[in-house]
Amino acid sequence: MRAVLTQPRASVCTRPNTSTAALLSTVATQLGIVSLELIYLDLGKVIGGLELWRLLTNLLFFGGFGMPFVFNMFFLIRYSQGLEQSRFQGRSADYVWCLAACAVVLTLASSLLGGFPFLAPAMLSSIVYLWSRISPTQPLSIFGLFTVQSFYFPWVLVMITVLMGGSPIPNLLGILAGHVYYFLVDVQGFQLRAPQFLREALDDAPVPTTAQYRGAFGGYNWGGGQRLGG
Repeated sequence: MRAVLTQPRASVCTRPNTSTAALLSTVATQLGIVSLELIYLDLGKVIGGLELWRLLTNLLFFGGFGMPFVFNMFFLIRYSQGLEQSRFQGRSADYVWCLAACAVVLTLASSLLGGFPFLAPAMLSSIVYLWSRISPTQPLSIFGLFTVQSFYFPWVLVMITVLMGGSPIPNLLGILAGHVYYFLVDVQGFQLRAPQFLREALDDAPVPTTAQYRGAFGGYNWGGGQRLGG
């Protein structure tokens, strides 16, 4: 008798790869190991110079060390992990595909607005927006100061960004990208599934195993055999 077991794999998005990559990019730039000139988003260099890594690295840099960086890391770990363990439970490949779709929308929208060198805060807003759609009426305490429904939390982040002296535009772009994905998948019913090779590489893998039959007393069933003298 064959049984199919599921062998879980560590999450490729949030435990700990994305947050670690964001931390390493900040450390590397702050220590002068990597220049910001090499990681910011420049579509001219991406297309003309084939510097394709810029499409990824600009999504991982949240700025220098400081309170904004700490808040961003906290929100990234908490809400990205929450999204992956709920909406994308057991479907890490689809989660990566979702982030890729949001990244495409962010890159196109950014280019129409003149371009932003780094879209990591915008991607974080996309993640938070999609998380807020899971249980939109769930009450959420904001630093113990006041409580809002989860649906409004992305807009609270916009307010926090403005209060800390930042521009709200990246946050608004992130909300737009998250809503585009939500509208296509949840409202219109499009199946934005990850390619097969990505699912095989990232998702929980079914592992076939052969289970041997044991008798009532725990011994193996060795077969009927023959009677002595028969």
